Amino acid sequence: MGKGISKPVGAHERQPVSLSELIHQHVRVAIETAVHEELRAALGTMRHERNEVRRGYRNGIRERTLTGPTGPVALALPRATLFRGAGGTEWTSTIVPRYQRRMPEVNEAVIATYLAGGNTRRIRGACHQGRRSGLRADSGAYRHVRQ
Repeated sequence: MGKGISKPVGAHERQPVSLSELIHQHVRVAIETAVHEELRAALGTMRHERNEVRRGYRNGIRERTLTGPTGPVALALPRATLFRGAGGTEWTSTIVPRYQRRMPEVNEAVIATYLAGGNTRRIRGACHQGRRSGLRADSGAYRHVRQ
């Protein structure tokens, strides 16, 4: 009789979440909120608001990955078209500029590592030793040093 009965999962039984995952979630939300606010200011209206002062329209989101000191963060950044004279121009964020894949802190860390005598062999060894260094083998900084 009890073979087909499964135990229901209760709300109190949660999956463990690591601290790094929580940090990535909050960093992602903070960056996306700031970019959405920047776009709202550029357009002059809120989402779905119809107004005479509107300076453009939203047109979807773009998925991007930005590598920071805590590792890569997947972002969903908004896109928009601004009215400029006869035609429209694509809106670009000043918080996360176009083509930016790494935060300036990561670039500075890569340069400091290089100037301190670090090479790919040392970094690869540090990454494989329990990943204590904080620099992951799949991070943008690691790929940047390898090039």
